[in-house]
Amino acid sequence: MNLICAELPGTEKVQGEGGEDVWTLAHEPFARVSESVEVREGAGWVALPPLDDRHLRERIVVAYESLRHALPGDVQVTLDRTSG
Repeated sequence: MNLICAELPGTEKVQGEGGEDVWTLAHEPFARVSESVEVREGAGWVALPPLDDRHLRERIVVAYESLRHALPGDVQVTLDRTSG
């Protein structure tokens, strides 16, 4: 999960309040992992069931892209020049 998130442009891993890994884009969280994996959907978090790598990647990328498209255009441009 961490490798999938790290490969996405502009991502950063930070420590969550409960010790979980939180992946952010422009300082906004889109995925977190502790004993389970959760992705941001809308204003809330959805816990993912156990998934194979392909399906896990799909869900993480959807959460990432959803957040990315909600960011201002000038911020989106800078993300292509950075990576986790």
